[in-house]
Amino acid sequence: MNDIVYPMKVLAVKLEYRRQKLEKMVHGYFRHINGVQNVIVTYDPNFPHYDKSHPRRLVASSRLGKIYTERINEYQIVKSEYDTLLKSWNATYTKAPPKVIFPIIQFFDPHCMNNEFFNRQVDCTGKYKSDNPTVSEHGELKSKNEQIAADLLRQMDIPFKYETSVYLDAIKETINPDYLVNFYEIDRCAYLEILGMNDKIDYSLKTTTKIYGFSSQLYRPGREIIYIHLYDRYNFDEEYFVAQVMSAFDSMIPDSALIWEADSRAV
Repeated sequence: MNDIVYPMKVLAVKLEYRRQKLEKMVHGYFRHINGVQNVIVTYDPNFPHYDKSHPRRLVASSRLGKIYTERINEYQIVKSEYDTLLKSWNATYTKAPPKVIFPIIQFFDPHCMNNEFFNRQVDCTGKYKSDNPTVSEHGELKSKNEQIAADLLRQMDIPFKYETSVYLDAIKETINPDYLVNFYEIDRCAYLEILGMNDKIDYSLKTTTKIYGFSSQLYRPGREIIYIHLYDRYNFDEEYFVAQVMSAFDSMIPDSALIWEADSRAV
């Protein structure tokens, strides 16, 4: 699939999340001096006298150099992500991106499905084993469509867990949703179900029962649960999948969380 195009609010959140993260990180770069790898520290929030004009230079292999090497490697990853997102913003909008008020508070959160919830969940709990599993870098999945979905989630920078467990009291059954996806920048997660094989009566009845169970316990479509209906299970619609996931992400970001400078709303 082509590059992911983030909705405006999602892109703004991703940018501001990384901008604020960068403010708290050590900045610097690496340079070989006389054949020796050095780490050059240009900013450290704990030592404000370090700056571009007066950097701290350390041999990368020294004890302190190793510590700073790890921190600057982390910084360069986040900085690269930020630069890529900012380039995308500038190519799309004429105004500067807004500030974002973190943490983003949800108007209604019946199940406290936040980052902590995501981290607590155990994956790969499903008992059903496919006769023809798909083995990939994501582990053993039940189908090629699940692999495509996992690849797209990774491309969208959305962490996930495969087949966690949730008990639905309304139908007295433990369900293993295909994925639990983590919108970590806004401290939210949601179940994601890929629904196919609608031509099979037994499968359709199980799907209907599952949807009823989720609905009865206030798992809202597009919020706590994302349904991806595959109308042709032999041809995975990647653009539709991305649009549904991004729509859910976008809807979880209230307009009030974005603070625009005067006359700077994106157009």
